[in-house]
Amino acid sequence: MTIFKDKVEKYCTGKGLFVGVSCIVAGLSGGPDSVALVALLAELRSGREDFPHIYAVHVNHGLRDEAPYDEELSRKLCETLDIPFKAYHYDVKTEAAKLGRGLEETGRILRYRAFDDMADSACRELNIPRTGARIATAHHLGDLSETFMMNLFRGSGLEGLTAMGSTEYVIRPLIEVTKDEILQYLSDRGLEYATDETNLHTDFTRNKWRNEIFPVIAEASVKDPKEAIFDTYTLLSSDEDFLSSEAMKAYEDLKIREGGYIFIRSEGLNELHPAISSRVIRLYWLESFGNLTDFEMKHTAIVMELTSLKGGTHYADLPFGRGALTVEGLLGFYGEEGPAGISCAISCFLGFPAVPGDFGVTISLDELSEGPKTLKLPDSGISIEASVVENNESIVYNTLSWICPEKVINIGTIPAEGDFLKAGSAHKASLGKLMSDMKVPRDARSHLIAASSGGKLLWIPGLGHADGFISSNSRSRWLEENTGRNGGKLIRLEIIRKEDQGG
Repeated sequence: MTIFKDKVEKYCTGKGLFVGVSCIVAGLSGGPDSVALVALLAELRSGREDFPHIYAVHVNHGLRDEAPYDEELSRKLCETLDIPFKAYHYDVKTEAAKLGRGLEETGRILRYRAFDDMADSACRELNIPRTGARIATAHHLGDLSETFMMNLFRGSGLEGLTAMGSTEYVIRPLIEVTKDEILQYLSDRGLEYATDETNLHTDFTRNKWRNEIFPVIAEASVKDPKEAIFDTYTLLSSDEDFLSSEAMKAYEDLKIREGGYIFIRSEGLNELHPAISSRVIRLYWLESFGNLTDFEMKHTAIVMELTSLKGGTHYADLPFGRGALTVEGLLGFYGEEGPAGISCAISCFLGFPAVPGDFGVTISLDELSEGPKTLKLPDSGISIEASVVENNESIVYNTLSWICPEKVINIGTIPAEGDFLKAGSAHKASLGKLMSDMKVPRDARSHLIAASSGGKLLWIPGLGHADGFISSNSRSRWLEENTGRNGGKLIRLEIIRKEDQGG
């Protein structure tokens, strides 16, 4: 009676499924697989103080007349095993209509919604970080085989064919055991379970594979189809682990964080092998939006084609109203809110501070005489340090500092259009042309930070200044042109990036 337990425990130990885990939220439908999972976890917990806390979640989809019986059976099992239990109720048909998805997929979405809710609650109760929780599902060798074949005939790559493995979020302790082994375990322990009659029908794709296709394959195969698939799955999983690890290294190398945004170096992406570059794009999508739902091979191809385009800003539409843009060798994803936010982040990275929202402050010489002031630009990793300097003192310059004789300066976003007269130039330049020539990202151009006084643009960081000075040379020129303005105190503005502050 310990063979089944020993087999599962050996698998879980070998895969490190419980390492660093403080609580496990197990899905419990009341069917044989989930009953075996919860009962086995309770067995593994017995006599071990260091074993994770176990919680069980039952989801009533509102589709079957027997659902109340399944829920009560699940509740009683947890009472017997001393496992906290919670049931969630959903109207799957209504939710499927809202989501525009099938019943099976909607049911899966709702189940994981319930699992997440229970995990969050358990972590709060135990006062542990969310990373210490795992969702446990009762998928077994038969489920793995069905998923493998379904994905194979959808044209999936390695990621799809090996999708049933355990992750840092979901664990599958029973994935190496067969349905027969599960049923024998339940029989040996006298455990009651519910039978879902729809599993015996062929109304759904998975059941068709289970009840019709696999039996035919078994007639022609020299080996049990499920065992053969598992052998192939094991080999492919090793390859997928290696490729995923290389892709993660490449992603971390190419990734850039600016404020609250992430983008990647598209030029470096194009130098990678397609097997790695496609995974890097998927990793970026996953980190940006939290899941890979409906993000398919054709979408990675669209993104790769976008990265090959040169000059200016280029865009591509992607699922769920999301999009991608490339500019100056950088790739960014954005959601339904549009490209302004990611464009401003890229603009900041390129040396043209910009903010996607409203921003405006006024500073004065009198105010700064009481001490320096730090202005944090919203949604960015950039601050503006405002201070006072004496015109006759030794001044340290950098590429993003500016000194001006005005007594009051307004700092905010640049006008949408107009002209700008740069110091040392005899003619005004169109702001649009100037920003285009300097390769400022298109969607950031109306969001650039600028300093002005009396309605006159005085300084646009990264683009130039109209008054004051930014270096010892421009200071000498300014002194020659501004006789009588060379004494007293001046306002100094300096752009400070977060990494320059050790942040």
